[in-house]
Amino acid sequence: MDRSPSEVGEAAAEAHSSPEPAEGIPEFAPGAPGLPDNPGPENELVELAPVNDSSLGAVDKGAQPPASTLLRWAQHIPLVVMMWLYAVHFGRITVALLRVFGQPAYDMAMPDQGVWLLSRFHDPFLTVAGRNLFGDHATFIYLLLVPVYWVYPHTAVLLVVQAALQAAGAIPVYLLARHLLKSTVMATGLAAAYLLNPVLQQTDFEQFHVEAFETPLLALAIYAAVVWRPRLLVVSVALVLCCKEDAALYTFPVALWVVFRRDRRLGSACIAASAAVAAFDNLFLIPTLLGYTSAHGGRLPFGGLGGLWRTAVRQPGQLWAYLVSNGRPWYVWQMVFSAGFVFLAAPEVAAIGVFQLGTNVVSSFGYQHEIPYHYSMPIVAVLVCGSVYAVSRLRSTLHRYVATSVVVLSALWSCVLWGAAPFSDFAAHAPLTDTPSLNATRHLLAKIPPTAVVSAVYEFVPALDHRTEIYMWPNPFYQSYYGNPKYDGTYWPFSSTVQYLVLPACLACDQGSSNSVAVFDKISSQFREVAATPSFALYKRVAPPPSRTPPLRSYPEPAQTSR
Repeated sequence: MDRSPSEVGEAAAEAHSSPEPAEGIPEFAPGAPGLPDNPGPENELVELAPVNDSSLGAVDKGAQPPASTLLRWAQHIPLVVMMWLYAVHFGRITVALLRVFGQPAYDMAMPDQGVWLLSRFHDPFLTVAGRNLFGDHATFIYLLLVPVYWVYPHTAVLLVVQAALQAAGAIPVYLLARHLLKSTVMATGLAAAYLLNPVLQQTDFEQFHVEAFETPLLALAIYAAVVWRPRLLVVSVALVLCCKEDAALYTFPVALWVVFRRDRRLGSACIAASAAVAAFDNLFLIPTLLGYTSAHGGRLPFGGLGGLWRTAVRQPGQLWAYLVSNGRPWYVWQMVFSAGFVFLAAPEVAAIGVFQLGTNVVSSFGYQHEIPYHYSMPIVAVLVCGSVYAVSRLRSTLHRYVATSVVVLSALWSCVLWGAAPFSDFAAHAPLTDTPSLNATRHLLAKIPPTAVVSAVYEFVPALDHRTEIYMWPNPFYQSYYGNPKYDGTYWPFSSTVQYLVLPACLACDQGSSNSVAVFDKISSQFREVAATPSFALYKRVAPPPSRTPPLRSYPEPAQTSR
């Protein structure tokens, strides 16, 4: 029966606005259940030419009615609210901790001093740690923060950015779920499961780490691979590789998935790029900038990779005893339970995190197999995206809703047990930032000139690191957690450039350095106390310093040591 032009137009509009395919018509989206995962020429869709609106006569060219547009945008409000609550809550608490000197030096001051130096076009040599920023880790993604420091050069920027980036990781999870499940309700629930994950919440309090960038970018790469957005995939993989020298542990399995499921040529190119960047970072860049292999090596048990393989072959019982020691099984349980186990139904996407998870378990560095530390942050994105993919492989809509509920309830339960949300058993709260003691300490630090060379105890270094030379006491008078550990205990000649010291009023009570009293006794004649609070003292150099020695850039054999 012939239809009028208006009826044709209404039918076309209804077909384009429908969130689900009509009954009996397959959904030709890459990765859709029951369809080939590797679209080839025989599976390509032919894009039809657009309909000429003029031929439809009565069809209105205008946009949808305002009410429909508002409704379409309103369905995303729960996601925006959840992200906003997460970013504000954790950003506010971590900034408050910074204001009360609760963000220790190493992992807070290093990125802060590095980005500040770059924003002032200085060599990013971190006097906090005795090495180049990009020699510590190949964190070229930090260059994106430099323009922010041109406008607002404050340490708190890093903590706010970290909370915002963690929250932003929910966006690719949400988009992936909407694409695969065709349900905003399930997509919102799975995005909530990501934000409820206790690993993300706990690591927000571990100063600032580049994994804050890596986590949402990895989720974006997985989204691009599954939904098949090749250009977005290339961009996101490139950005992940700019985060850290070990990022190939994530990009390689993503690319491998693409080889088997999407496009062999592009996947192979991403594998080659991952290998090339990893080789450049680990074999050339970092050793060149440091003068030695790595600042974070030596974490494989049994003497390294060779010893690990020999133990696995010759003494598997010893290896097994090692793998079940020091809370490693509990760590794996926490990671898997918080993701809800559903990813096991179709584990191919979740398997992208196997390399890094295995590295964390095998490592002899205890922090790598504990959830409050940054080493596990990107794995959360992988497991949640893997859960989304596994739910989409279930045929029944009812089964999909049940599986989504399991994921959300597991995330909520684990958040209560191990998270830092307001309703968690160990909820985090912002400390008081305006007390007489804190104000006195701030007044003490304000007496230090902005360009002065300072050596301070670790809790004050992030408050003083926007300068070219800032050292964590007892450096540079006695090397400790600085530069090449080969020279620990060294008294460096450039210590004569230090103009101010910020030390505990009771040096013998300082738990940060067992050598504080002995080190200070050797240099006390060069400094005079100029201000103090009941807890801390500020010392100024009174003897004219000798000719200025530039900050250390290499490691000559020391002329004098104190051991």
